[in-house]
Amino acid sequence: MNNIFKILLGLIIFLGLSFPGFCTVLPENIVSFVKKKFPEAQVRFDGLIELPDGTKYLPVQPIVLIKKERPLEVVKTIPSELDFAQKPDMVLFDNDFALLKIIIKEGEPPTVISSYEMPLKVKLGLLPQDLVVPKGLILPPELKVILGDLKIPLKPKTDREGDIEFYGKAEIKENQKGKAVGEIAENTYKLHELDFLKGKKLFTACYKHNRVNIVNSQTGRAETEIKLPSMAFDMTLSSDNRYILLLGAGKGEIFVVDTLNNEFVKTIPVGKHPTSLISPPKMDKAFVAGGFSSSISVIDLTNMQLERTIPVNGFPDSLQIAENKKFLFYNDSRTGKIYRLNLITNQSQELLTVKNVSRIAQLGKHLLVLSRSDNTLTVFDMKTMEVVKQTETGKKPLDMKVLERMGKILVVCAESDEINLIDGESFELAERIPLSGGFPGRIELLEDGSKALITNHDAYEIIIYNVDAEKIEGYLPVSRIINSVIVSEK
Repeated sequence: MNNIFKILLGLIIFLGLSFPGFCTVLPENIVSFVKKKFPEAQVRFDGLIELPDGTKYLPVQPIVLIKKERPLEVVKTIPSELDFAQKPDMVLFDNDFALLKIIIKEGEPPTVISSYEMPLKVKLGLLPQDLVVPKGLILPPELKVILGDLKIPLKPKTDREGDIEFYGKAEIKENQKGKAVGEIAENTYKLHELDFLKGKKLFTACYKHNRVNIVNSQTGRAETEIKLPSMAFDMTLSSDNRYILLLGAGKGEIFVVDTLNNEFVKTIPVGKHPTSLISPPKMDKAFVAGGFSSSISVIDLTNMQLERTIPVNGFPDSLQIAENKKFLFYNDSRTGKIYRLNLITNQSQELLTVKNVSRIAQLGKHLLVLSRSDNTLTVFDMKTMEVVKQTETGKKPLDMKVLERMGKILVVCAESDEINLIDGESFELAERIPLSGGFPGRIELLEDGSKALITNHDAYEIIIYNVDAEKIEGYLPVSRIINSVIVSEK
């Protein structure tokens, strides 16, 4: 009898451990918080919260629940600064638990808020896996992660005009619902900001997949898929806009995609474990850093063949062509040493040392070097051969572009989720511009220099930055997370 009891007890424990989501129990402090505002509120067996007037909230469990002995505090709501009694669309607590209100509008399926203000920790949370899904519920594409194994449809993306909406702050130019002229308010707009992309192709890639996607620049939907031999994590466009070259790090190859016919056409062997790839404007060459072969491969873009291989010092990375096209800058990822390679003599000259280099650029006589660990922009004078400035940036700067027309340097900082604008003369940090929540990565500057597209590793969107106005102009919601984007003018 005792043995039977032990077996049954073990089975119960096993089932409890094997199916932790079988019965969702909300944290007591979450229930207490809700009951304090709405004493008659009910918490359903699956964690769904129902207020007396029928308003429902979906609980979003964080990746790691922060234990709080003291009463919970609200750290963010959407719309901002609302009390829970006012039933905001989103509530985020200081233990990282969140609530999403089910929004019901006449003639539309029930859904939840879609907003650039939603913190990443909410987008990466998880709905109760035993949730009885409300009838007809659909979710915005950027909340795909919170589904887990639940089967809840996402809002489809189509090519219909106005289907993709702009979520952001906009200046109201006429009275709306009694609001004052010029008042800043939350609104939903058609994304007319994308007119500048009409007639252009958006090629996107993600290092997790072995494909290139062509994204509709007006809807964000991936329409065409070009398969590659293996995963590729970086890409560049030839100066004639005809070919895209991608790094196949695992194979030691470059993959070539024809943008005219939208097809993969060939591979080009390069050094072992290629780490960096550039195709400088107005050049018929591409350069590839072979990290494990201590070499830089030169590709002739006219016939798409390896032209020559240049032995270099260390483990080359972060390639950057000099303004005069006679030199190539690179860093040794092992030692942090920055070199200038003479493309005629194949001789390398050591310039300076910077830890964990993420990007190198040139502005006149100055060499600019970003450190993703030191959170600095180092400015090196190539005439005096000395460091003349170190500017503190936001956390984990990953990419930068020199905006010559504006006299500024644009830096994207991933961990602090912001853009830094640095003055091109004093090299002082001029402005910090917060982004939409996520882990921004790469900057794609349009050919005319008027706009920049910024990828986001953690969100289903491309950030649109207006270079002239120095502000975020909008967001293109995309159907897939991407790491790099290229705009082809053809």
